Amino acid sequence: MPRGRPTTEQLLTRVDAEADLLMEHFGGLPHRIELDHVLREIWLLETHHSTAIEGSSLTPQDVEAVVERNEARGSLAEALEVKAYADAASWVYETASETPPGITLAIVREVHRRVVGPVWAAFPPTTRDTPGDFRTTGVIVRGSRRVQLSAAPAVHADMTDWVSAGVQSPSSHPILRIAEQHARFERIHPFTDGNGRVGRLLANWSLVQADYPPMIIRYQQRDRYLRSLERADQGDLTGLVELFARAVSESINRFILPRLAGDARILPLRALAEGSPYSSDYLRQLALSGRLRAVRHGSLWLSSQAALLEYMDSRSPRGRR
Repeated sequence: MPRGRPTTEQLLTRVDAEADLLMEHFGGLPHRIELDHVLREIWLLETHHSTAIEGSSLTPQDVEAVVERNEARGSLAEALEVKAYADAASWVYETASETPPGITLAIVREVHRRVVGPVWAAFPPTTRDTPGDFRTTGVIVRGSRRVQLSAAPAVHADMTDWVSAGVQSPSSHPILRIAEQHARFERIHPFTDGNGRVGRLLANWSLVQADYPPMIIRYQQRDRYLRSLERADQGDLTGLVELFARAVSESINRFILPRLAGDARILPLRALAEGSPYSSDYLRQLALSGRLRAVRHGSLWLSSQAALLEYMDSRSPRGRR
């Protein structure tokens, strides 16, 4: 087995195998937050991290208090932003699964209205823009990312092309296509504010429509995320695709693990490695050599906690602690 980081193709193959496992054995992805505690967890974490990337200081606990109990946390602007994002994400999770494939300009505008509407009602922008309307002035990207954005008069035409391009490229892998679509959206930057939040929600819209769970781009990954967008602007999508693929894989395993409770139940080696002394690559080598009892599901190797403990007990001379 080759050592080192997996290639982009290997990452995408693994994500697809995990998604197939979720679909075939666990009934696929729930779309209503109130029906599944894992989707609720993803929803709250996405709300926290996506708003934190844009500067919110609220903690995950603050976000939960604001969103679910209407408690006052942080500044009024932060609380309104978090609540609006959570409501928009909930709408995206549910509506995407019930809508024909693709994103329309009306969907883009609706997501923006939901993301910034409550905030702008209390704190109107100096540009006097209306939620859902494309910008008519120039805009500056915050942070270290340097990119030539669409000129204001070209925004509507560029967004029309963006919608068409998303529909016309079904041959590429969905995650690759979604990463490319996301990078292009952020280059257009169609609104005076809210582009990052709207762009990540639209990416999750496309993921849900492709039968993947919503992903979480973590605040701690902000610098890597912005660097990946910069490289995508120069034609290299590798970093952004890998970031998206790993985030989707993490979300899939959030669904799989609770359904595989018990030492005898099988689960992917990547999930089994969590909390163990071993990496998933090492466990795969053990499975290939026959030293760890495991079965294969497509490109995934699956084993159990019981099998791992059995291997650890068999080690000589120390055995398992």
